[in-house]
Amino acid sequence: MRIVPLGIVVHNNEVLLVHRRFHPVVWGPPGGFTEEDETLGETVIREIYEESGIVCEVVDEIYQFEAYNTHVVVFACKYISGSLRCSYESKDLGWYPLSELPEPLSPEKNIFEKALNIVNNN
Repeated sequence: MRIVPLGIVVHNNEVLLVHRRFHPVVWGPPGGFTEEDETLGETVIREIYEESGIVCEVVDEIYQFEAYNTHVVVFACKYISGSLRCSYESKDLGWYPLSELPEPLSPEKNIFEKALNIVNNN
């Protein structure tokens, strides 16, 4: 089973979501597969930048789950800089307040709430 880190980036009380172009076609945090000699934290920072143009800092690992034959590790991340841009992997992306998260969404809303609380209290 492959490990896939995802990063929930928090900025101005909103979270970064990408609408994936490929399976699973859901709204979720950016992330992807680890390259050789990368830590999970390094992977999530690289993937967030590649998929969105956003530079971030990992704050904490907050959740793990299994889906689609992968083990997913979710990190809370703090926005550092950058402007949004779509990659070939995404149909759309944007900053969303918790009250306006699009569907279908993965992971569950409470994981985004946890990321927002951790980043805002750090």
